[in-house]
Amino acid sequence: MSNRLTEMTVNKLPTLTWNFLKINDIKVKEDIELNGRGQITIRNIPDGVIIGNAGCEDCGGCAVSKIMETTNSITNGMGPEAKEFFDSVCDKSLVIRAKKNAKIDEPLCISYNMANGDANAVKQVIIAEEGSNITVVMDYNSKSSDSGFFGVQTILHACRGATINLVKIELLGKGYVHFDDIGGSCDNEGIINTVQMILGGKKSYVGLNVDLAGYKSRYSGNTGYLCINDQFLDMNYYIGHRGKKSEGELTVKGALRDEAVKTFRGTIDLKHGAKGAKGDELEETLLLSEKVKNNTLPVILCDEDDVEGAHGATIGRLSKDMLFYMESRGFSEHEAEVLMTKGKLNSIRNLITDQSSIGKIQHYMEEAFRDE
Repeated sequence: MSNRLTEMTVNKLPTLTWNFLKINDIKVKEDIELNGRGQITIRNIPDGVIIGNAGCEDCGGCAVSKIMETTNSITNGMGPEAKEFFDSVCDKSLVIRAKKNAKIDEPLCISYNMANGDANAVKQVIIAEEGSNITVVMDYNSKSSDSGFFGVQTILHACRGATINLVKIELLGKGYVHFDDIGGSCDNEGIINTVQMILGGKKSYVGLNVDLAGYKSRYSGNTGYLCINDQFLDMNYYIGHRGKKSEGELTVKGALRDEAVKTFRGTIDLKHGAKGAKGDELEETLLLSEKVKNNTLPVILCDEDDVEGAHGATIGRLSKDMLFYMESRGFSEHEAEVLMTKGKLNSIRNLITDQSSIGKIQHYMEEAFRDE
């Protein structure tokens, strides 16, 4: 097995646009030797949830081999080269399964605690069996001054009438390179909901691919991000509608400051046969410096008549009217920008119910604005 991250191409659009825009994909140019370091903490394992390991024959009835058969065909978000990377460096997967008809109120919480110089990659599989629901909250964290690499691939499968709620919070140090690769599939009336807060790291590559294969399957995604200093963020989201009356919606909100760079690709694919399907995506980006670089590419692909697809983007600085209003209430321009940035991020953060996670996000944001 390889233990090195080298050059690869990730986050490729399903349908290419003009090459001169240079956003059809992104080339990762790193040379990092993985050392497997980093600590994982799992807390609040609710009744009705089984945690196993794909490296063993059987973990407490987890039927790992059968589960892996059902998830191997699920497409990941960052693309085939990222999949090959994770397959080559990870010899096992953490498997989380909600039992059939289990109604689980409390979240399962997983923390990946990284330190300076750590370089690791992990794979996870989350299955919600028929009629069940599960919430998994993950955070990746290190000290603000730390450097390293952390990659995580998460594969989701919501069976018939099941719901998966996935929360991911990225709070890595200023020198970290981060991969976050998500693939999901929904059976009839299956639901996947994701909430992501992307705040830390130096370079973050994020990809998500959800296949709404089943009748009345649904996906709801909400992502918040803050890019400051020279942070680099590259995102690629794909929602594929195959099931009749499937519904997908994606909201991405954030702010760029200093010399930060961000690219967002969002694709709604309304495939032939997905009659009655609805897809919607919205991005809001606040630009807080003239030196930031923002790329936004919303895409709608359609091969069916009886469908609805919509996208919108609001990108720019605070308007003069808004600044005048805020200054008339005693806020400086800088204070107004901080307030509006917090407002955008908090609208995503407020979707998280785990109080410990909320506290971590709040602490990170306060430190980020204090450093100004």
